[in-house]
Amino acid sequence: MLSREGTITRLAYSCLLMVGINSGWLGPFLPQISRTAHLPIERAGLIVSASAAGYFISVLIAGEINQSLSAQKILVGAMVLFTAGLAGLAVAPGLAGLLSAGFLIGLANGGIDIGANALIVELNRERLASALNYLHVLFGVGALLGPLIVSAAFASRVPYWWVFGGGAMVCAAIGLRLGTTPAHEVRTAPAPGDGKGLISMLSRPLIWAISAVMFLYVGAEIGIGAWLFLYLRTASALGPMLASSGVSLYWLGLVCGRAFGGRLGHRIALPRFTMLSSALSAVALLILIAVPTAGVLAATSIFLIGFGYGPVFPNMIAVGAARFPTEVGRMTSIVVAAGALGAILAPWIMGHAIADISPRASMEVALAATLAMAALALSLRTLDPSPL
Repeated sequence: MLSREGTITRLAYSCLLMVGINSGWLGPFLPQISRTAHLPIERAGLIVSASAAGYFISVLIAGEINQSLSAQKILVGAMVLFTAGLAGLAVAPGLAGLLSAGFLIGLANGGIDIGANALIVELNRERLASALNYLHVLFGVGALLGPLIVSAAFASRVPYWWVFGGGAMVCAAIGLRLGTTPAHEVRTAPAPGDGKGLISMLSRPLIWAISAVMFLYVGAEIGIGAWLFLYLRTASALGPMLASSGVSLYWLGLVCGRAFGGRLGHRIALPRFTMLSSALSAVALLILIAVPTAGVLAATSIFLIGFGYGPVFPNMIAVGAARFPTEVGRMTSIVVAAGALGAILAPWIMGHAIADISPRASMEVALAATLAMAALALSLRTLDPSPL
């Protein structure tokens, strides 16, 4: 029989799994949403930006709430919003409704990120990088399952609104179970040198460096996840099911990269680890841009893009959690908010690039962000070497 701690942990994993599933299926469904709502593809793509905007607002609020309320309560509220957002996507007839639903999903995803990360940090103080990488494997697994669900829906001629409706019911079930499970709280005594609030934390160069890496990383990751399907349809001339499978390969790489990070995270300095993994993604992106129709080589490149990206997010949370052990929620809200800004901007830029310039231009935006991310990762030890 599972302990209460084990039950709550698995429910937190389930929340992040649903975030991943939604990230994985939204991009491949955008063309169908565009046709159904009679919208240009770039306007339908604003759902991604609306979700990122809600995410940004949510992480700022949830980080402060987490200083006084349990992560479990945050997760319950987030799943209520997630249920409403997915149901909204299923029934919204036009752009305004779709954007509102996307915004609700963003609010939910921000709460899940803060709540789940804070919970795992509190329970795994001695192995932060590894534990956080394993947590975020669940996001990757979900993002891998998302396009597979889309492929099955295409094959069975199931419209997107049935898929989103089913997702809403799953989120409601997870939220109900979280709300009826007794809370398990862990508190850490203040340590010398901890920040004394949001303003104090913002005065630390390390926070700004981590936030810059997260801005670039989340923007590139979400942008590729949203637009890779259309890139493969146009630049590689693939059919819808093969292109959807290509998106799954990207998320599979992310899963494997985080599993690898879980094994290696406590054995190598995190700035160096993050730089090397980002450089791998950059090389793979360059190959995909140069030879998008190269079959096995292009497929390998897609996998390696995700593999290199995999450890970046949990590594950055681990760096911040090690330096600010009693303010994990607040620290996470700051650096994840920076990621949300990237998720608002990068998919929008990539969408316009693919519509107004060329499919290749959209991936070049992601390549530039990835190269900058690798360079910034090396600055972390210089700015604040103590936790690294």
